[in-house]
Amino acid sequence: MAENMSNKSNDSKRETQNNDDNNEIKSIILGLFALIGFIILISSIFMGVVGEQLASVADTVFVAAIIGSFTLVGTIVGLIFIKK
Repeated sequence: MAENMSNKSNDSKRETQNNDDNNEIKSIILGLFALIGFIILISSIFMGVVGEQLASVADTVFVAAIIGSFTLVGTIVGLIFIKK
């Protein structure tokens, strides 16, 4: 009987830890998507305001930042599915 109670306690601790981990991962992914949106917004404003020569140089930087953000999101999502 005491063993059964300790198993329930351990199971509830694991569920709480899994929920905390999932919430942290969700907030990280949401932050990365917000970062991607911000980069797209800034790059579109920058392209409209600045001349063509500077825009072509900055375009490479913005594309690299977006690719890096998507890579981080893919890595985190991949780790979630590997754990399960």
